[in-house]
Amino acid sequence: MKRRLIRHLGLAAKSQAAKTIAPQLGVTEDIIEATKDAINADGIFNVARGKGGGLSVSGGLQNEKSIYPVIKPHLEQWISSSIFGNHGVTHHRLNPTHSRKLSGKWSTPDFSLLCAHKFIHAPHKSIELATVEVKHAPTQFDVSCVYEALAHTRVSSYSILFFYDDPIFNFVQRGQKAVFEEIKFECSRLGIGLIVSEYPCDLDMWQYVIPAKKHDPDLRRVDGFVEEAFDDYDKKWLKQQL
Repeated sequence: MKRRLIRHLGLAAKSQAAKTIAPQLGVTEDIIEATKDAINADGIFNVARGKGGGLSVSGGLQNEKSIYPVIKPHLEQWISSSIFGNHGVTHHRLNPTHSRKLSGKWSTPDFSLLCAHKFIHAPHKSIELATVEVKHAPTQFDVSCVYEALAHTRVSSYSILFFYDDPIFNFVQRGQKAVFEEIKFECSRLGIGLIVSEYPCDLDMWQYVIPAKKHDPDLRRVDGFVEEAFDDYDKKWLKQQL
């Protein structure tokens, strides 16, 4: 429902004719008002009434850094359910590594999830890293983003590329189809997970376009990354889990 209503708000904002568009979409004024209030409460967009009953939309996510705080509350849950599932007992610790300057080319994921796996029936424990590279599609939509995410597999078992796409202009699907196809092809070929979202504060609107495949990084690199990218509190937590 929210996807449909955001589409409606985008159309209304461009045409400034909400009252004429709404009946065509089967959307009532009550639904428009409720959705407007819900979207405003998320703090990403601001939807207001304009002249003639139209809608104006302001705000949005203007660059990569503005996406970080929006997706951070959801990443741990998404990775846990979409990547690891319910097998064994898995504990994790999310770290916003975009704030660190790590050594090496393309060596700093935007987010890193440190996972400690304990299995119920198999006497085995292990650690894995899942990394996320965030990009702002209207300004950073390029196949080189895939290779940046691939570089993170030097230390990560699963590497995810996350694109935010503006819901009004729908840049990915309409403006850059050829580039999108190339990005999907390379993600599939290289085992990089691909997420595209027009409204990243809502997990229901995260499109998991290409599933991530498991990589097998050198444990010496993994150990070095944990030492450099995580603080003493996280490293102490890891020792307790293992």
